[in-house]
Amino acid sequence: MNQIEVLVKESILTGQNFSSKEEATIAAGEILLQNGYIEKDYIQSMLEKLDTQSFATYIGNGVAIPHGMSEGSKHVKHTGISVIQVPDGVLWNEEMAYVIVGIAANSDDHMGVLSALADAIEEEEDAKKLWQESSVDNIFNLLSMSL
Repeated sequence: MNQIEVLVKESILTGQNFSSKEEATIAAGEILLQNGYIEKDYIQSMLEKLDTQSFATYIGNGVAIPHGMSEGSKHVKHTGISVIQVPDGVLWNEEMAYVIVGIAANSDDHMGVLSALADAIEEEEDAKKLWQESSVDNIFNLLSMSL
């Protein structure tokens, strides 16, 4: 199959630190860019979403989901996600985010990706596994079951 996978191990970083949610969003976007999911302009769309609709970028249980505005989807080449683990957390809308999942999806795939992600972290214990896991392989396996 030559279809690009939604999650690849190269899109997962562990043990990262960020001083702001903007810095974390840019990092999540850069991973998406490096792995061929987006054009560079999508990162600006992610920052715009963070600035104007920040409430939509944090889903609870220590997980943030920076993604672009709906019109930003024109800069998405392939649906994909990036995953960044931040052991010390980064402040995100008055909450601490320990896992940053950058999402690049066209409008058709967007809800499917969000639904699969919600399933993966629905229980706080499942989300905490992602917070504390230092193995890229294990994070990949945990999330691949849902995606």
